[in-house]
Amino acid sequence: MIVAETSRLILRHFQPDDAEDLQAVFGDAEVMRFSTTGAFNLDQIRAWLDRAPIAYEKNGYGLNAVIEKTSNQLIGLCGLLVWEDLDGQHEDEIGYRFARAWWGKGLATEAACATRDFGFGQLGRNRLISIIEPENVRSIRVAQRVGMQYERSTKFKNLDVGIYAMNRSSWENLR
Repeated sequence: MIVAETSRLILRHFQPDDAEDLQAVFGDAEVMRFSTTGAFNLDQIRAWLDRAPIAYEKNGYGLNAVIEKTSNQLIGLCGLLVWEDLDGQHEDEIGYRFARAWWGKGLATEAACATRDFGFGQLGRNRLISIIEPENVRSIRVAQRVGMQYERSTKFKNLDVGIYAMNRSSWENLR
């Protein structure tokens, strides 16, 4: 199922046969440097794909495969994650991760903007966040380009992270 489309990208639900393509994302230690899990092997990627539909079923949304239109290649993932208790409150996070070959082309920002518009537009959310380690400068830049601003520092899964946030009125002012 297609969730969003931009001039260069399609965001769609994951499919079981995406495992090999996801190796360029989940299997790359540099791409996974700022994850709590580290790099995945192919069996771990398949297990992750088996769990991906749970978020779609439970919440109606989740992380999506990002397909580059010209090559029809899966180049990363982007979507909304639900955190039921982040510092005592429910939060929806824009999360993204891309294969290294596609870094520096503005595609993460493009996908994150489409996800932001989906969250505020179709889902009617009043607030979206991104949870980013302070050393992850590339992700911080993406969050800022999407319109998020640094809000605070906190602990998340035993890591020191920054919370970048955007509310509905800020999104409406962009439109």
